[in-house]
Amino acid sequence: MFKLLVTLVMATSLSTSMYAQTEAPTETPTPQETPKKPREKSPEKKTAEVGEQAPEFELVDQNGNTHSLEEYKGKIVVLEWFREKCPYCKHTWESGLIPKLIRDLKDMDSEVVYLAVNSTANAPKEEVIERGKEFLEELEVDVPILSDYSGQVGREYGARTTPHLFVIDAEGILVYQGALSDDKRGDEGSKAETHILRVVTQLEAGEEVSPSYVQPWGCGVKYANDGGRDGRGKGGRRPRGGSGQR
Repeated sequence: MFKLLVTLVMATSLSTSMYAQTEAPTETPTPQETPKKPREKSPEKKTAEVGEQAPEFELVDQNGNTHSLEEYKGKIVVLEWFREKCPYCKHTWESGLIPKLIRDLKDMDSEVVYLAVNSTANAPKEEVIERGKEFLEELEVDVPILSDYSGQVGREYGARTTPHLFVIDAEGILVYQGALSDDKRGDEGSKAETHILRVVTQLEAGEEVSPSYVQPWGCGVKYANDGGRDGRGKGGRRPRGGSGQR
C-alpha cells in the first residue's frame, strides 16, 4: 500500500513538472534597434587662397555688359569690393586715390584690368546698381561695377570689407588679397601708397609678391540675409571727410 502511494506521488510530480515546462510562457525577444548612420557633414565651401587659382566668375556690370575672369586670361586683374555708401570706400574714390591708382596701373601696363564688385544686398538690386552707377558718373570715372547681388562671388573670394582688394596674375593665380593701403583714416588722400601698385610693380618685375596679405579695413560687406555681418572689417575711426554710413 505504501509503495503504491509513493508511486502515485512521484507520477503526479513528474506530470506537473512536464506540464509546467510545456506551458511556460516564452519570452518575446526584444527587437534590436538599427544603429543610426552618422549624419554626413556637408562639404565646406572653400574660400580663395593666395597662391591658388582664383575662383571663376561671370557677372554683369552697371551697363549690362558681362564680364568673366576667363576672358581676362593673360592679363593682371584687380578686384575691389565696393559700396558707394560706405564712408571708407567713398573716401578712397572721392579723394582721388583710386582714380589715381587706376591711372598709375594703366601707365605701368595698359592691359591691367580693374573691376569693382558690389555684393551689397541691403536694398533692391536695381537701386543698388543705379546708386553705384550714379556715383562713378559724378566722379567721371569709367570703371565696371559688377553686380554680385547673391553674394556668391564675394563669399568665394572671402571678401569682408569695402574696400577689400584682390590681385590676380596673368596665369589666373590669386597673388594678393587685403587692404588697399595702410592709410585707414584717409589722412594722405590721393598721395597714399597702395599695396595694389606695389603688387603689380612686383609682378611686372618678375618678383615674388610680398607681403601677399594685409589686414583689410573698411565697412563690412552687406551680404544678402546677414546685414553685413559676414566678417565686418576692422575699420577703426571713420576717414577724414567721410560721411556717415547709411
